[in-house]
Amino acid sequence: MKNKFWLGAFVMLLIALILAACGTGQGDEAANPPEEPATVEPGTGDESSEDIVEGEMKPAIEHVNGDIYRYSLVNQTGEPHTFEFTSSQRYDFSLANDSGEEVFLFSSVSTYLQALGEETLDQGDKLSYEFEIPALELDPGTYQLTAWLTPRQGETYKVTTDHVVE
Repeated sequence: MKNKFWLGAFVMLLIALILAACGTGQGDEAANPPEEPATVEPGTGDESSEDIVEGEMKPAIEHVNGDIYRYSLVNQTGEPHTFEFTSSQRYDFSLANDSGEEVFLFSSVSTYLQALGEETLDQGDKLSYEFEIPALELDPGTYQLTAWLTPRQGETYKVTTDHVVE
């Protein structure tokens, strides 16, 4: 009878340890490389006042070079804002042809850790993610590149720009 008790206790302890290990968010970094880290840049105080609109979050896409772009979001609301995420994914982007048909969606070819997280933007801070459009077999032309934040709830701050394929 005592042996069954200790066997049961051992099994319960083993199950508890396995379940605890599943929720650590640690994984094989080689198989699932982390995304480009976010950059939060504090406001320098010398931004031109024509770009600042009190009370708004300002999303933007900047073409860095080649197929590399930077999605950014500036907090101009006058108070800190926290975004909650249900995975390691913080942003997404897509390409659409001139008919508006989506031809590529980044999250459809990516994997993310299932771990809760958050990003906090203080007043005047900038959240920034750099990404590269992968080599795709697209016809030459101009495509609409749309990027957005992927919080658990709330505004996604979509922004669109042209991406030219030659």
